[in-house]
Amino acid sequence: MARWGLLEDPVAAYELITTPQALVAGMARLAKEKVIALDTEASSFHRYKESVCLIQISTRSQTFLVDPLAVPDLAPLGKLLADPKMEVVIHDADYDLRILAKHHGIRVENVFDTLVAAELLNEAEIGLAALLGKYQGLQIDKKFQKADWSKRPLPQPMLDYAAGDTSHLIALRDILEKKLKEKERWSWAEEEFTLLTDAPFNATANEEPAFLRIKGAKLLKPSQLAILREVHAWRDSVAAKQDRAPFMILGNEILLSLATDPPTDVKDIAARKGVNERMLETHGKRILSAVKQGQDTPKEQWPRLERPKRWDRDNDYEDRLKRLKIARDGLMQQHDLRPGIVAANQLLMDIARTLPGDKASLAALPGIRRYQVEVFGDALLKAL
Repeated sequence: MARWGLLEDPVAAYELITTPQALVAGMARLAKEKVIALDTEASSFHRYKESVCLIQISTRSQTFLVDPLAVPDLAPLGKLLADPKMEVVIHDADYDLRILAKHHGIRVENVFDTLVAAELLNEAEIGLAALLGKYQGLQIDKKFQKADWSKRPLPQPMLDYAAGDTSHLIALRDILEKKLKEKERWSWAEEEFTLLTDAPFNATANEEPAFLRIKGAKLLKPSQLAILREVHAWRDSVAAKQDRAPFMILGNEILLSLATDPPTDVKDIAARKGVNERMLETHGKRILSAVKQGQDTPKEQWPRLERPKRWDRDNDYEDRLKRLKIARDGLMQQHDLRPGIVAANQLLMDIARTLPGDKASLAALPGIRRYQVEVFGDALLKAL
């Protein structure tokens, strides 16, 4: 996702894998390693149909670029990554793990996430560029960060850029592991890494309609949501047909404005910031039609937001929550940690609601970590 390296360094050497035979041979060589670094490039920024477009894998001395568009059967790679003895280093692993699972059924069994490690160490900046700059004196080149990786053939500069993504990750991993062990937080990291591995296969499907997931949509009135639903469906159909990311057809802010301030003609749409004139020439009338269809939706068919769970009246709840936040602030200072590592707000709310009486009851709360119970549990329970 980014090209890393000293400015005066030559481009990282790599082997490009574009055939099933080369994939089998490459994975056999990698199987001799104990740790590898991994990154992916996907098409989701540019395309409607998300796909994994490139996979970068590095050892301490060599790099492989696997082209899944040329070799769609990644079974040899899946076997390698599923080996619990093979540690796989990724920065901000969540998305990479999810798309590998979603599109190729791959499970990465033994993960080291350098971003999570940095969070547990309370690094001031947890982006990969900042970490490599701090610990290895490296600098970043972002020129292909938002490139379309689904295009073929990939130009040489993009391949060179991709080859640098993983070449320094293992060295960074070694530094972060040492610091975690010095602070006696290695077991914390192991717990978080295990949860990351399981996440793509345990996540419940988000059944909420896509138009409601637009930022700001839930602030709209039901009548406005009816319009948003129709213009969103129109945009989705065009994006699917053209295989372009939906925001490239029409941005979310424009969709929201169509719902809150319905246009009366095509000129009204054209006057809005961010509207592409060429797109409007082709689709202007269809947009107006979608808006009208939303306006004509009977009241009983308007989208309705699910009401939040109602709790029994508890006059002391807010006081308990306030005490818990004060206790968390103290723990953050004492241990030099971010709020979410000690206890995220939702966890504090759950504690304040359920009133666990001991560590065993605290450990039963959804999402709580073992290390949170062991290290911070007594102070949180005392705050109740």
